[in-house]
Amino acid sequence: MLSIGEFARLAGVSVRMLRHYDQLALLRPQRVDPHSGYRSYAAAQLARANQLVGLKELGFTLEQVGVLLDGELSEGEVIALMRARRDALREQLAADRHRLAALEARLRSIEKENPMSDYIEKPLPALTLAQLTVRIEEMSEVEEEMSSMFQRVNALIGDRPRLGPGVATYAPDGDGMIAAAAEQVGPDETPDGLEAGRLAAVDKALTVRYAGADLSGIQQAWQGLVAEVEARGLTPTGTCREVYDVTPFDGAGAGWSVDLQQPVA
Repeated sequence: MLSIGEFARLAGVSVRMLRHYDQLALLRPQRVDPHSGYRSYAAAQLARANQLVGLKELGFTLEQVGVLLDGELSEGEVIALMRARRDALREQLAADRHRLAALEARLRSIEKENPMSDYIEKPLPALTLAQLTVRIEEMSEVEEEMSSMFQRVNALIGDRPRLGPGVATYAPDGDGMIAAAAEQVGPDETPDGLEAGRLAAVDKALTVRYAGADLSGIQQAWQGLVAEVEARGLTPTGTCREVYDVTPFDGAGAGWSVDLQQPVA
């Protein structure tokens, strides 16, 4: 028989956790001295301890661990539980990758390493667009929504000629914004399933070019652009644009080159 301390060392858990597992009936000691209350474990119980620790490290709750250890589920139910945990881990990994990209972009911003050109004041041309729009209330929705919408827009346009690069637009709408994913087409070339859109010409806008392997720093680029607008004594107005002059979909090895355009007064 092994003392609780010896068993804890071999199982790689703390004595406190062994007592907790005992209280939850997940891992009972082989023997409890009726006088001293000392717990003793059999070496054969290490197999269950290893299973318990392994399932817990996979992220299962202790309640789920107990059900799995005691064989109360059918094979199909075990598979379903494992798949649900796998899907949750995939979602967590995707969220962590997004957070990592945001953190790296923030670091670049702090270190003044965002790949941006100089700020330029210029007029903006009128554009005729075929687009999809959505109302967005949370900025975290932008990347996922826009990527999906651009895929749908381009699928519906197909082989129709484009008159220029893809364009994303953002127009204030109360506490949120109306975002559009659009391609430049002729006046009568909007296919079924897309909205015909038109951006009026703008006399004056402040612009900056963002270039990078990905778009993780584009939010900081927009912040820098708006700060420059304020520093020049200008006022943001109207619908701002992102013009995607170069994208990774244009050819092997291509990154992003995006002209950020903020109309000003």
